[in-house]
Amino acid sequence: MIAWNEENTIDLSLKSIKNLADEVVIADTGSFDGTVKKALDCLDKFDLSGEVLRVKSHSLGEARLAAFDKCSENWILLMDSNLVLSEALKKEMLDASRKGYVSLVSSLNLMGDYEHYFTPLPFHGHHNTLFRRDHVKWKETFDRPTLSFLAKRREIKHWAVNLSRVRPAWRYWYRGEAFDPKHSKNRDYRTDSNIQYKWLRSVKYPSLVEYVKSEMGLTLNDVKNFAPSWFLDLVRKYAKPLELSMKEKLPEVIKEELSNPRFKLKYKGDKIIGRHPEL
Repeated sequence: MIAWNEENTIDLSLKSIKNLADEVVIADTGSFDGTVKKALDCLDKFDLSGEVLRVKSHSLGEARLAAFDKCSENWILLMDSNLVLSEALKKEMLDASRKGYVSLVSSLNLMGDYEHYFTPLPFHGHHNTLFRRDHVKWKETFDRPTLSFLAKRREIKHWAVNLSRVRPAWRYWYRGEAFDPKHSKNRDYRTDSNIQYKWLRSVKYPSLVEYVKSEMGLTLNDVKNFAPSWFLDLVRKYAKPLELSMKEKLPEVIKEELSNPRFKLKYKGDKIIGRHPEL
């Protein structure tokens, strides 16, 4: 599992795999929001054996490789700290693995809270999620290590939930996921609006925060001040209430979250006017 400032989502991700993983290796790439402590607390709370690595990396591939190399088991579950699995999904993945397949899992992109989805790209697919160690090898690409698969892959019918847009506004702005037609249509991260990609291509700055401060003149406090209004505009533009079929298939961890959500959109009439607790 890789993580960067995921204090608001990592507990949900870990809770969803507590009866699946024998060990958890988390590669943290420089969080400063309490992610590491939250991760360690959750490992203990959910009775998960594991560790948190502090990884200095200029690509997510390098961070994944660091975690991969620390895993001692034969089967690898490749996770992001904003990905949440359902019981039905886990069962289907295990069935596929017993037949020697690599599991390909798509994920529903929630938007702003736990009851709305992201309309330009409702589903993100597919993640190479569960595989045997000897079914993959790492190779160098133009900017990062990536996995090459030696076994057949199977698309899993059930989907996960991606919480990449259910984050504090400042953290979401820093991560630089593009609200860009080029990104949504072609899955191309190399866009002008993707700040993270620009930083990853730079070798001058050890952190994304330092890159933004030096290259854009914005401090962390600056970002925290303007990000809520920036994100509210995006929520109004791209958030749509979940369809009934989506609600029914939400992972159990997310269904529990709906009774006391940490992020909830606020309305005045039919207009979104904010989000608890920050907007």
